[in-house]
Amino acid sequence: MSKINYNALAITGLKEVFIQLSETCKELEIDFFIIGAIARNIWYVTNNENSRGTKDIDFGVYISDVKKYNELRAKLKSNFGYKESAEDTFCLITLDNKQIDLLPFGEIEKESQVIIEGKGLTKVNLDGFKEAFEFGVNEVKIGEEKYKACSIPGVMILKLIAYDDRPSRRIKDIVDINSICLNYPSLESDFIWGNHFDLYDGDLEHDEIGVIVLGREMKKIISNNRALEKRLISIMDKAIDQESPFLSLMIQDSENETIADKKNIIKKLKLGFTETPAANMA
Repeated sequence: MSKINYNALAITGLKEVFIQLSETCKELEIDFFIIGAIARNIWYVTNNENSRGTKDIDFGVYISDVKKYNELRAKLKSNFGYKESAEDTFCLITLDNKQIDLLPFGEIEKESQVIIEGKGLTKVNLDGFKEAFEFGVNEVKIGEEKYKACSIPGVMILKLIAYDDRPSRRIKDIVDINSICLNYPSLESDFIWGNHFDLYDGDLEHDEIGVIVLGREMKKIISNNRALEKRLISIMDKAIDQESPFLSLMIQDSENETIADKKNIIKKLKLGFTETPAANMA
């Protein structure tokens, strides 16, 4: 189990939010996990990198029904002064104006969607959440508390889907996907060498192999959901075929990066994701 401190995640007051949610979920017998930018930053920090910083504090909460979800929201409001957002029913605002996204998944879902009465955004598509929670979670100790955090392959899955659901509003997800693909080969070098040695038999560079491995690890999480697998392949295909602005959004240094560079990254990601089980020696 990895161990870090709250200060390393570089968000003032994060400890209070985590403990408040943890205490409330324990009281209501609700399970949850850390997703999004905080899960990404936990990965960076546990690999001795600086937190990338974020204003987003996102959790996936495993919920049986709408009544239970509303009970969670009500207790956070009454016990800790959280307020509702006028723009997003799935978001609560803390006393110091932090936005906390509580995305409900599990039995509450109807055809992979959750609809809640409220203000602003009242419907979310939660493809991949259950799979990420069941097969893509790492335990991490932050301070003296233990939490479940989405693994980086799980983060990739959820970010691909989030962008595909709302491309005009989820550009930062592509920036994160690009950053993860660039950093995964170096930060996970020991894991790659130790578990995916078969990929070094050819002429591929280590950075390319690392992205293929990332695709392999993503596939493991959703291997029991053929519909989700097909959707993720479609997202990657649209990027590769430039039917979406995906590749151009990945470019952060226009003087040194090209569309061809980014296309190669997504092709390698897809290659790992679409391999037959026999091809994966891990």
